Amino acid sequence: MIIFPAIDMLDGSCVRLHQGRYDRVTEYASDPSDMALDWEAQGASWLHVVDLDGARDGRPTNLEALEKIAKRVSVPIQYGGGVRTEVDLKTLFDLGVSRVVLGTILITDEDFAQAAIDRFGDRLVAGIDARDGRAAIAGWREDTNVKAVDLGAKLAKLGISRIIYTDISVDGTSRGPNIDATKAMAREAGVPVIASGGVASLKDIEALKTIGHLGVEGVIVGRALYEKTFALTDAIEAAKE
Repeated sequence: MIIFPAIDMLDGSCVRLHQGRYDRVTEYASDPSDMALDWEAQGASWLHVVDLDGARDGRPTNLEALEKIAKRVSVPIQYGGGVRTEVDLKTLFDLGVSRVVLGTILITDEDFAQAAIDRFGDRLVAGIDARDGRAAIAGWREDTNVKAVDLGAKLAKLGISRIIYTDISVDGTSRGPNIDATKAMAREAGVPVIASGGVASLKDIEALKTIGHLGVEGVIVGRALYEKTFALTDAIEAAKE
């Protein structure tokens, strides 16, 4: 499994939110590119960068910070947050992003979703964030009646190459990932799934590894790394087959 260290940007800084709440912010670094360099030095093979301002406001915002990260590291970047248009996609790819995560727009504009998938193929990832089993959008501030697993299966049929699945209830809580929900998403969608949210220990990574045969190919880790619960090098080792 691939370990994706998370770099969440808010107002240009590297932060973490508790359950996606913008009023519960912990700042870890004033320059996200410093964290990116640190994770690369520790062996990261990918970086997962999230523009929290963009997710909230519906447009990529921290582009200067993103560009600085892309210029300072050599590992590929997976980016998400506020992508709504083809111009957004082109801008991000031009800045050096390898994969872009689409979230809200996948639900609100299926025609755009299909056109984007047709054009950019495996450079796109579906970000499915669930609260009580149903997809949430707009930076997790709005709930929908769409079942997360149904959305995953639908997007797979549209041709999405992979899914990042986040259980909002455990994100940023260090309570452990929702293994059952991640397993269900992998089974229903039938495309590779990257787990996200709640990883608190190396045992959580080992637990996710046991469902790797279902297509769970990686896990995004944030707070546990920033709080130094375990080292990235240890997480990478735990994720090996």
